[in-house]
Amino acid sequence: MLKNRVYPVIFLNSLFFFLCAYLTLFFLSSISVAVSASAFSIPVRLYYNEIDFLIRSTDWSADAVTVIYCTGPLLFFILGFILMIIFINVSTEAGILRIFLVWLVILSIVLFLGEVIIGALLNQGFGYVIMYLFIMDTGKIVLTLFGGILLFTAGLMMSRILLFPANTYLTDLKGLDKTRFIIYQYIFPYLAGTLILQLVEIPRLSWFNTLVRLCGLIFLIPVLSRSAGIQDIYFEEEQPEIYISWKTAAFALGFLVIYRVAFGIGIRFLS
Repeated sequence: MLKNRVYPVIFLNSLFFFLCAYLTLFFLSSISVAVSASAFSIPVRLYYNEIDFLIRSTDWSADAVTVIYCTGPLLFFILGFILMIIFINVSTEAGILRIFLVWLVILSIVLFLGEVIIGALLNQGFGYVIMYLFIMDTGKIVLTLFGGILLFTAGLMMSRILLFPANTYLTDLKGLDKTRFIIYQYIFPYLAGTLILQLVEIPRLSWFNTLVRLCGLIFLIPVLSRSAGIQDIYFEEEQPEIYISWKTAAFALGFLVIYRVAFGIGIRFLS
């Protein structure tokens, strides 16, 4: 019965941390792009659905396009690599903050490879770099497939380690509980968090950002499919304290307000 009561708590806490992690990465990425643009004396205005570069299209140089549009994906790659190492070292420790860390790792991977996949398909974002490198349609298809394969493979490789945060709530994971944990810890929060972001962004939805987020399903599907076949995991015998992290909920709500209001009006960065 305890396990039946704990899964709604797992879902809520993971949802709150998902929103905090996504918006943290969004803020860092937006600021890093603005800083890169300032290196080329390009003023920008940051919105939640786009970045408005306040120059004429004819004033762009190949170097500016390459550096500016590579900044976000490169940041996600570096953060994902560093945070992955940290998470591996603390994966079996106790503490609810590991949920925030694991979402930072997952979202860094998804946003990095998602930018490559969707950018190549739609010729937006990182796709502008691909265009300036004169990569033809065949090359774009290969790049898209390669990015999808890497994202799927990352999900397969991380399947077991993504079960370790369960020790925040449970003393063991056996049988179908592993699949159930993946669903409530990752699948449901990812879908609900993405839906919340979509609703917050109305009416100025960005299909590019939406499709990049949906690339997360390529990562999560192999995690879900492999979960039942993973060996049972046993944690500490003492039952952890189970509670909803309302502080995290407050942070998530605050981030959403900043995201919608401040970035809805637009934040101007001068060169």
